[in-house]
Amino acid sequence: MKHGCPWCLEELPIREKPAVCPHCGRPLGEMGELQARQLRFERVEAAQTATFRQMLIWGAPITAVIALAMPLVHFGAIAVVPLLVGLHLVVARVVLVRDAQRLLRPVRKFLNRWLGRFAFLWIGLPGYGAMTVPLAGILVGVGTFALLTSVVHVSTMVGLEREKAGKDLAVWEKLVPVALAVLTVGLLLVGMALAVLFGWSAAAIMDWMQSP
Repeated sequence: MKHGCPWCLEELPIREKPAVCPHCGRPLGEMGELQARQLRFERVEAAQTATFRQMLIWGAPITAVIALAMPLVHFGAIAVVPLLVGLHLVVARVVLVRDAQRLLRPVRKFLNRWLGRFAFLWIGLPGYGAMTVPLAGILVGVGTFALLTSVVHVSTMVGLEREKAGKDLAVWEKLVPVALAVLTVGLLLVGMALAVLFGWSAAAIMDWMQSP
């Protein structure tokens, strides 16, 4: 049987148990595992911070150009806004926090992902929707892009830092996504109830107007 070196990930024979990796020469054993783990977290943190800055540098002007054109699409914004939210979410997940997510434990990863999704739902839809307003929509759109990107970056970095320190899930890590989920479901139910009530009221008014 074989296992991988924690540093270079090359395969090692278990029975031999060398003190150092024959491939990269770095220490093995418990101390080597801890050092490799620490280094892996530090590399991911540094890479994500650099990617975050690049996303802001390139994403802000791109968002401004889109916001400049948004008032011209009129009713097409109904389709464009959800598309922007979804695209931004995918880019943030794939480009910004993909490597960090791999280092999180399953439950922390799950909660962190849903925290980001709810942030895009509650901030992204109204924020990008406001880009239909001429001129002012540009500032709102760029601000929304920067805020959402920062939320995903910061929340993931906090989770990564806690994961590196071996800390269990904090109460707020559990409660915030759950509270947002309950709020979202509650508002959806309220919206459905209002829609049904509106439809029933409209039908009743039509019947009353058509009655002799």
